Amino acid sequence: MFVILSFIVFIFVIIFLFNSYQKQKKEAEELKKIEEEKENKRKERLDWFEKNIKEKYEQLKILINLMKNKYIKFYSLDFYLNDFKVVKYNRERDKLKEELNNFYKYKEFIQDYDAYQDKLTSIILLEKDVIKLNKKYVERELKENKDFFSNIDGKSLDEQQRKSIVIDEDNNLIIAGAGSGKTLTISGKVKYLVEKKKIKPEEILLITFTKAAANEMTERIKDKLKINVEASTFHSLGNRISRNFEDDKYEVLTNPYKYINEKSIIKLLLENKETSEALIDYITYYTKDNITEIDDNFKSKSEYYDLVDRPVPLNETLNEILYNSLINFKALYFYENKKFEDFNLDYCMNLLRHTEMNEKIRLKFKSLWLDNLEITEFEEKIIKDFLTDKTINLKNKKEIYDFLFHTTINGYKKVFKKITVKSEEERIIANFLYMNGIEFKYEPKYMNGNYKEPEDSYKTIRSYAPDFYLPEYDIYIEHFGVDENMKAHQYTNIENKKYEESMEWKRKIHKLNNTKLIETYSYYQQKGVLKEKLEEELLKNGVVFQPISNEEINLMIEVGTGKEEMSAFSKLVVTFLTLFKSNNYKEQDLIEFKNKAYSYSPFTRDKHLLFLKMFKPILEFYNKSLNKNKEIDFSDMINKATDHLNEKSKEEILELGLKYKYIIIDEFQDTSVARFKLVKAIRDKIEDCKILAVGDDWQSIYRFAGSDISIFTEFEKYFGKTEINFIEKTYRNSQELVNIAQNFVMSNPNQIKKNLKSDKKLEIPIIYQKTNIDNRNFIIYNIIKSISEEYGEKECSVTILARINANLEKLNSEYFKIDRKNDKLKISFKKKELKNINLDCKTVHTSKGLEADEIILIDVNDNIVGFPNKILDDSILFYVLSKSDSYLYGEERRLFYVALTRTRNRTFILFDENYPSIFVRELFDNEEKTLDEYGEKRICKACGSHMIRRKNSITNEEFYGCYHYPKCDYTEPLEKINICPVCGGKLFKSMFEENTYYCNNYKRGNEKPHYKTVIKP
Repeated sequence: MFVILSFIVFIFVIIFLFNSYQKQKKEAEELKKIEEEKENKRKERLDWFEKNIKEKYEQLKILINLMKNKYIKFYSLDFYLNDFKVVKYNRERDKLKEELNNFYKYKEFIQDYDAYQDKLTSIILLEKDVIKLNKKYVERELKENKDFFSNIDGKSLDEQQRKSIVIDEDNNLIIAGAGSGKTLTISGKVKYLVEKKKIKPEEILLITFTKAAANEMTERIKDKLKINVEASTFHSLGNRISRNFEDDKYEVLTNPYKYINEKSIIKLLLENKETSEALIDYITYYTKDNITEIDDNFKSKSEYYDLVDRPVPLNETLNEILYNSLINFKALYFYENKKFEDFNLDYCMNLLRHTEMNEKIRLKFKSLWLDNLEITEFEEKIIKDFLTDKTINLKNKKEIYDFLFHTTINGYKKVFKKITVKSEEERIIANFLYMNGIEFKYEPKYMNGNYKEPEDSYKTIRSYAPDFYLPEYDIYIEHFGVDENMKAHQYTNIENKKYEESMEWKRKIHKLNNTKLIETYSYYQQKGVLKEKLEEELLKNGVVFQPISNEEINLMIEVGTGKEEMSAFSKLVVTFLTLFKSNNYKEQDLIEFKNKAYSYSPFTRDKHLLFLKMFKPILEFYNKSLNKNKEIDFSDMINKATDHLNEKSKEEILELGLKYKYIIIDEFQDTSVARFKLVKAIRDKIEDCKILAVGDDWQSIYRFAGSDISIFTEFEKYFGKTEINFIEKTYRNSQELVNIAQNFVMSNPNQIKKNLKSDKKLEIPIIYQKTNIDNRNFIIYNIIKSISEEYGEKECSVTILARINANLEKLNSEYFKIDRKNDKLKISFKKKELKNINLDCKTVHTSKGLEADEIILIDVNDNIVGFPNKILDDSILFYVLSKSDSYLYGEERRLFYVALTRTRNRTFILFDENYPSIFVRELFDNEEKTLDEYGEKRICKACGSHMIRRKNSITNEEFYGCYHYPKCDYTEPLEKINICPVCGGKLFKSMFEENTYYCNNYKRGNEKPHYKTVIKP
């Protein structure tokens, strides 16, 4: 049995082994077959690779080797590795690497696949490599072209100028300080490109901003360097491009003032009831942005006072108009009668009847006459002088009156003493009362000084004068500079406590004397509800509103042309219009502007909506005027050219001859959005076209003409990869002047920091001179005379600069003669001519780019149209500027910098002895001087402003008082301060008892020891 079982097992094993063998044999045969098939397929693939792929791979290898050669060539330092080349190279390398990766599946047939992968990896162009290569390239170019750069138009370039020329990035910005030789640098760049880099002259586009600058640049390059490159203006460039695409003929309007000016704006807006009301509302309450005493964005009280200094209510503007009319009437009387003797009120009133003035205005004039009978000899001399050379051919008294009404008589009119209020908020209150026919007095003595006081009276011996008094209703108005918590947080804690005590004292006074008091607060204005709250309180107290007549309003607006409100508004309109058109905005964009206005505070929202309501018909009128006369303005022309370029192909653009490899732009800080878009449109159509922009953000002063400084300060954001270089050595100014000027302009942190240097030395580069209305021209003449004597037989150029033309026209006097020719002012000597003096006069704007041996900057005074001109950087411009210049008087500060730096030697600064500009005070502050003595500086301990020397009108005693009096009444004696032995307070000299002083901390009541302290002589 066992044997049988063993046999059976054996048989099964044999069968199993046989089957396994057969299976293995079959598997081996199948595997062999598979291998044979794989080999056959491999052979087929190899054959297919040899026939179809290998050649492509070999071609790719060639491209990789060429790329390797290109990479190696970078190290030859034959050219600057600009971003265009780097990006293009790396993009091509990345593409080759991607293509090589596609051959990975054929790697078995490619022995050198890994080698070429390594090769591509090794030739990547990293940023650090580019920086090193470019640095070496610049060093080599500077060394090899040392002699070349030592003779550009007979001058040797400094190191910064040379480096700026050699660096050849896609976009290059050269920031050149005043007098640093930027024009020479541009000339050097053109010469370098043509003679060293073999760029054809027709491949260089050179753009300047004015025709005069273009002619000067062309003369320097074409005539002196013998290179046939002609400079263009943006105007001529845009015109040339547009006319290549259009058959229509049109003229280009260069100045919008032809259609949009004060007179046309007034006429247009007064024609329509809705816009007329908007205009009246705007100039009454909204000419300035909403600035309140309790705002947090002031560094000091002095800065706030500077911003809102001496606001003038509208009723005073009308009084000034009538006062000036009185002088003009006198001129007319002399013109008709050749004498003054019988000039009287009846004559004036008769003239007024020829006008549209109503009886209310005539009565106002009559009252004014009675207050001003003393005006005689001063005006008589001026009138005689004025009418001597005048030929007046007018038809009737009405026309003669209108003519003289608008005449300034050479600017010599006696200054009308206007009442000024202490803040913009008080001005709004005064205007509200005036516009609603509510008679008021500003800061009258309370009850004529006869009033009861609380026993613990806070007030000192000074009399109480409430802000406003309504005599018809016996109502007083006090405006308090406090927030909703009745806190005056613009003051220190101690001052705030005193302010709160003064508020409470005033309330007690009115309660004790049984008088009505209406209170308003700064936070009302902050919320934009001051007028509404005031109206509510007045109505509650029975005040009747009698809005002034349309005649009086029209007189105020029409004859008030050039006054603060209308001047501010009209200039703002033109600036807004220019920027609006420059940005290529259309009328429908005003809808978006209006929607955006609702994101602002109530006051700002209402202000902006009023402005936009008036701007729409002005824009329509402007565009209709252009169409009617077949004109387009400068912005339209530039925008048309840009649109044409963007619509055309690169081939079409090349056919026009736009084959520029370099676009060089001078004075780039004055670029507008429209000009930027035109330049970009040209560059975008031309491969590897480079841009070189030259300018100085410190001298950006043409915002009213559409310039947008952010295009300069954020250059790389607009153009792409940029190399920025500085030219900081000035050849015009002394180092001492450079230090003063750059410290001044860099007070604005938004300006680009530079470190200007000069080899010239001058111990006193700025000379300050106080003037007044009587001695101004005499002082100017004597300064020029002293300069003449100082120079001896040597010729000297002297330029008189002013913020506005009106100040230059006032030079017409016994010393100087002013003539106007082709809208330009020419000055000459009336007295003995100073033969070695080449005299000129210009506004600061027109002086830009020019220089003189000596500069006299006149009328650097503190008023609405002074320097700075206090027509503010209005918030309405936020809609049309890429980025607003938020720094206070930013553009005016740059303009002042331009004025300071026109001189080769000294700048003489003349300012009103009573109202020096905040810029003058800042310069004195930086130089550690006081405005009065030019010696030790005195700073007001209350508000941080300057102290100036004043005189007590009763005792004739001199003392130091705050410049911002009466807003700030802090004083200091000239002599050493005497201290109260009781409380340590400051003592003041008594005007009644000799050698007697009283303590400033004296309060009526119990603290009599503080009142009197006898100081022995």
